[in-house]
Amino acid sequence: MSKDNRGFFKQKKIWSEVKDELLGCYLVPYFNKVMSMGNPILYVDCFAGKGKFDDGKNGSPLTACESLDKSVSQWHSAHPRGGNMPQVCMRFIELNHAADLTANLSGQLSGRCEVIDGKFENNIIPLLQNAINQFRNLNVFLYVDPYGVKVLNANLFDELAVAFNTAELLINFNSFGFIREACRAMKVAFREREDEIFSDLEEYDSSVMDSIDELNDIAGDSYWQAIITDYSGGKIDCYQAEKEFANQYKLRLRRNYNYVLDMPIRLKAGQHPKYRMVHATNHPDGCILMADNIAKRTDRLVIEIQSGGQLSLMPQTADNVMVSEDDLVVRVRELLAKTTEYTRLNKFLADFYNEYGVLCDLSRLSSGRSGSVLKSMEKNGEIEVSRNPARTDKGKLSKFWQEGKGKKLELRKKW
Repeated sequence: MSKDNRGFFKQKKIWSEVKDELLGCYLVPYFNKVMSMGNPILYVDCFAGKGKFDDGKNGSPLTACESLDKSVSQWHSAHPRGGNMPQVCMRFIELNHAADLTANLSGQLSGRCEVIDGKFENNIIPLLQNAINQFRNLNVFLYVDPYGVKVLNANLFDELAVAFNTAELLINFNSFGFIREACRAMKVAFREREDEIFSDLEEYDSSVMDSIDELNDIAGDSYWQAIITDYSGGKIDCYQAEKEFANQYKLRLRRNYNYVLDMPIRLKAGQHPKYRMVHATNHPDGCILMADNIAKRTDRLVIEIQSGGQLSLMPQTADNVMVSEDDLVVRVRELLAKTTEYTRLNKFLADFYNEYGVLCDLSRLSSGRSGSVLKSMEKNGEIEVSRNPARTDKGKLSKFWQEGKGKKLELRKKW
């Protein structure tokens, strides 16, 4: 039986704020980057909702619009003499609240936003096909925040990476919901208390699925069946099953996306994640921007929400794992051992996050502060660094540890 979600928009919950912060803070640099390339952008919010909560707080549609406004303003500042700004089309698919959403978007520029009244699964393919027919070299970003998991389809996500100039995904994946339905389909007893796992999760809609094929379509393969078999035999518990499924799902997405990160959303330390935010991209810049964004949202989750504002002695990941500087050094050295040729800094950082997850923000790995891991390794002679430009405007040797704005940095292990 589905939960009654009619009251969802009365008040914006803290976990909804975190996921919208994750979206909004990423979209500004995303729009900036892609607009600088001169190509059009299609942004699709696949389950848009009302656009605004009854308490006055913005939902994901207005969050995205505000991010675009900031990027447009920055574009005009960078082009004071004018020029042809790339077109950005924002499309919002919504089944239950299309009229409210249309009203809440009424202040947006004419022609930029369009509300599509109907089901995601009925509208997404025609929408994408029309966009392909209308634009060349189109970049697409899908924000996928469904009520359940039933409508997710891995093959659709595969096709995006092939059909468009660039494609990025930010998915709110109810991984525990998948595990429960997988148990149902394989006739395995779900041993957990559902009121504990799914408590407070108004987004959750019990998408009853009895078909193995349906679950294969969502997961993109049958790997999940071995996980449920291990759970059934008592080899792993539900928490371990969810974590392994999340890892395998990321590996599946990496068939078509080079970089896939996730952020578990939990409200108390040690609690099962309410869901996982999964980001997929083929560009290292996008990966490191999202990783830094996740690290900052993790501070909000761990310190403000889970710990009630109490600081920890050591930074924690979203999985409540404490990561020391020594831990980071070990992993950086492991990755450097595979780096026999000079490698761009941003690719190295993206490979680090893709391999090990979001263990820290960028400032602890790179940047110019004295304690960053890579800067210390350069000082200790562990790595060789090539910078372009090699010298500053004043003729001094360059020491920057961030790429961008005409700065290029390559590194490799010193043998």
